[in-house]
Amino acid sequence: MGGDPLFFIAMFSWETIGLMLIGMALFKSHMLTGEWEIARYRKWAVRCFLIGVPPLVALAWYQMNAGFSAVSVFGASIVWSVPFDTLMTVGWASLIMLLIKTAASPGTRERLAATGRMAFTNYLTTSIVMTTIFYGYGMGLFGSVGRAALYLFCFGMWAAMLLWSKPWLDRHHYGPLEWLWRSLSRFSLQPMRKAAVVQ
Repeated sequence: MGGDPLFFIAMFSWETIGLMLIGMALFKSHMLTGEWEIARYRKWAVRCFLIGVPPLVALAWYQMNAGFSAVSVFGASIVWSVPFDTLMTVGWASLIMLLIKTAASPGTRERLAATGRMAFTNYLTTSIVMTTIFYGYGMGLFGSVGRAALYLFCFGMWAAMLLWSKPWLDRHHYGPLEWLWRSLSRFSLQPMRKAAVVQ
């Protein structure tokens, strides 16, 4: 039963739908578009971390004290941590938006914006690259890479997305999969390449 896709859909779909609704609400409130005041981002980040961190630290201690037993890990990760994980997600989003508004250079903001505009393409590309690296049909590195080394793959993929998204969107209206999605949803091929600027 544990490997049945329907089992995972039934188990995680409610959380996924809830998180999508929260994301939509944050977008409509202009939080994710960078339109909040700096003080508001700071207040949300601080409050979310103050509420979310203590119980998550307690849950981590509980799992360690239980020797990472299946019951402790499953209960802590799948059930008890969910509301605090959600708070932490909002807190991290607030902190990231705060840093973008206060510390990021214009060039960094442009690259982040381009990466977001190609989210569909970047998401699926990341899935293909990482499953090719770690799954059996590729390099089969699953379970053989240490936790510290895994950060290299994570940061490497982030860097790749930041590097390729802006140059692509400098020449095209959409990312490849964004273009396909819009063409299918509008029942007509959308323009892809931008017209060359004549000097």
